[in-house]
Formats: sequence, C-alpha cells, structure tokens
Amino acid sequence: FLFCKIKGDATDLGLPTHNLWYFNGYDLDQAFDKYFSNPAEVRPPTVYIGFPCTKDTTWKKRFPGVSNCILISDGLYEWFEKWADKPVKHRGAEYFAFKNKLTKHLLDILYECVPEVKGHVEYHELGTPLSEITYLGSFHGGSYGTMCRPEMFAKINHKWTTTPHTTIPGLYLAGSDAFLPAVCGAMYGGCFGAAAVLGHLGTFRLALAFLGHFANNIKRENPELTWFQAYRSAVKSFLTD
Repeated sequence: FLFCKIKGDATDLGLPTHNLWYFNGYDLDQAFDKYFSNPAEVRPPTVYIGFPCTKDTTWKKRFPGVSNCILISDGLYEWFEKWADKPVKHRGAEYFAFKNKLTKHLLDILYECVPEVKGHVEYHELGTPLSEITYLGSFHGGSYGTMCRPEMFAKINHKWTTTPHTTIPGLYLAGSDAFLPAVCGAMYGGCFGAAAVLGHLGTFRLALAFLGHFANNIKRENPELTWFQAYRSAVKSFLTD
C-alpha cells in the first residue's frame, strides 16, 4: 500500500472519481515471475489506484485544499521476513532503501496514469506486509483475507467457514470472515452478516432498501423511465451484475 497526501482540491486538480487499474503487460504470468524475482528493479504487474477523497462528500469541509490517494500492489512476505523481529521505525537502512525502491515504482506509475498529481504529492508512506502484521495482526501480512482453498467448502468446516454464524450465542461474523476474501467476498459477507442479525423479515426489508437505492439512481440517470421500469431494471441489475 502506498498512501499519498496531495496538495490541492480534487476538483481543481481534475482527479478521477473512479478507480484505476494499471497493468504493465498482457502476459501476467511472465510479468509476475519477473517482478517476484527482482522487485527492486522491476515494476509491479498490477496496481490499483484510488482517490478516497473524491468519494467522501464530507472530505472538502474536513480537509480543504488537500486530497489523498492510495495505491495497492502485490508483494511477498518473504521479501521482508528478515526484518520481522525489528520494531517499527527501527528496521534499518536496508529496509528503508528497499521500501524507497518500491515506492518509486508506484509513484512513477501514479504520475503516468494521473499526470495531474505530479508535483503535488506532499507526503507518502509505503505499507509493507510487516505494517499489516504490526497494525492489523494479519498472518504474514495478508491484506485480503485467508487463502482460498477447496478445503474451505469441506463438510467438516461448514460450521466455521463461509457462514456468518458462530457457536457463541449473539456473536456473528461479517465481511470476508463470513464468506470469501477480497473486496467482493467482504461485500457479500457483510450482507450475510446483516441478514443473520436481521432475520428473514429484516433481510427482506434490507433487500427492498437496496433495490430502492438502485432504482433511484437509475431513475436519476434516465428521467424518462417510469418508476416501474426503474425498479425492473434495478432487479435485473441486482440479479445479473
């Protein structure tokens, strides 16, 4: 993770409100092999670029004249394992030099994809797998949840994987712990957790609220549609997208 503080208002800078994905080639297997074998000199094959400030309607009031950006890429715990027993900010010059090389790759990619921010990045900090361990306690710095394995769906595991329920009364799981890792897994896991707490009637009301929100957006983008048509389109999108 590379976290950036950017000087300037997001609108004035023309920052995108959508997320961006960077790929440095079409043969990703080959690209990952090259990157993992020499991360200090080779760019990461894939990078997510997002600007949270453009999605927060309260941001400009809370932080006027400032924007932010986050870049997410791939890394291996083994690259940093030799510094695992060192405390934060005391992992030595070699560790920070390695971080600086990874940071440069990501900043170069950011400036290529969003040239508007070049010269405006006032501060940046790279988070490594050791950062994940220090602040989140994740195993080997895994930031997207547990590894997906077929054993997750084995009958012997059905009481504690891919379910929001636990053996402790009143305790429910949500997010990736209730379903599958990564963004979509966490999203659906949140829905499953809410459904477990709300019960059947509450879940039905939640689904109606989702559909109402979707229909309202569709109606706003296509004013000529009737509300019936907007809801029908919302249901179709909900079931197929």
